[in-house]
Amino acid sequence: RPPTLRPPRTLALADKVANRREQGTEATCITEMSVMMACWKRNDFNDAPCAEEIRMFYDCVAKAQ
Repeated sequence: RPPTLRPPRTLALADKVANRREQGTEATCITEMSVMMACWKRNDFNDAPCAEEIRMFYDCVAKAQ
């Protein structure tokens, strides 16, 4: 049976959703996080020898926010 309302335009999907900002998908501080995790792995997940790497990661996170 035909639709009761006729659309003013041909129905088609749009390329993007209205009223939404596209957020950047680029992750930040990946290098610092990798260095910190590698240090943890080398030192059996002990924080003391990796204090400098942990500080560098937290500094990067603070700058990104």
